[in-house]
Amino acid sequence: MKNYLLILLFIYSFPVMAQQKDNLVQALPYSKVKSAKDFIFLSGQIGINSATGLLVTSSFEAEVHQVMKNIGILLHEKELTYSDLVNVTIYLKSMDNYPITNQVYRSYFTGDFPARVCIAVTDLPAKANIEIAATALNQTNFSAENKQLIRRFLEEVRSGKNPDRAGLYMADTLLAHQLNAEAETTVKRTPQNYAEHVKEFLTLYGNFHFEITEIIAEGDRVYVRWKQTGKHMATIDGHPATGKPIIEIASAVYRLENGKIKEYWIQIDRLGLEKQL
Repeated sequence: MKNYLLILLFIYSFPVMAQQKDNLVQALPYSKVKSAKDFIFLSGQIGINSATGLLVTSSFEAEVHQVMKNIGILLHEKELTYSDLVNVTIYLKSMDNYPITNQVYRSYFTGDFPARVCIAVTDLPAKANIEIAATALNQTNFSAENKQLIRRFLEEVRSGKNPDRAGLYMADTLLAHQLNAEAETTVKRTPQNYAEHVKEFLTLYGNFHFEITEIIAEGDRVYVRWKQTGKHMATIDGHPATGKPIIEIASAVYRLENGKIKEYWIQIDRLGLEKQL
């Protein structure tokens, strides 16, 4: 009878202990992925195969591959790829494994590598030999914000409505790459002399109408095409004012850095403009 009771107690306690263990794992105080504005933070990943729930132990190389695959799964859930990673931290129990780590790690990238640090540690969760944490840039949000910034810049400053607000959108010094008859020239600009440049347009074309006809953003660059409609109010390239309507078609690519325009490439239909003069 005593032995029978011990068996019953064992059978009862086993699922309870298993449940407590599962609850402990589920209750760990961290999120696998956390978004913060333009960045996605990935918690440290170890080489556990999600299908088996076990650490890959066939070889250290296989363990690293599993870690990278786990990172790839988290990135995929956010519609990102390894190329969106901007910062990586690697934890190794043995620096003897550093060469193999680099060999496997390198195989998951096709372009520039993210910034990285590698730290030697005495132990890791689940007796893993490697753990990797990472930060990714959410290009979708980043591009959308840049697109809105350039739209506001064009509608407020380049349109001639308020050129003196150029400093809100432009770096203290920026490069302007100008394409004219297939010849490219580059000049340095400041927000102040860009504002004077727009005011000159107002002298030449009067209170012109400025219309954005297309705007596309990807990463730190924004492409824009516009149509500017004004009147021939002053001498342009030796042509005296006529007061006639004049249209300018142009396109530009803006590169942003730290939330401001740092560089741009502009191309204008000079031949079309010349014919109207």
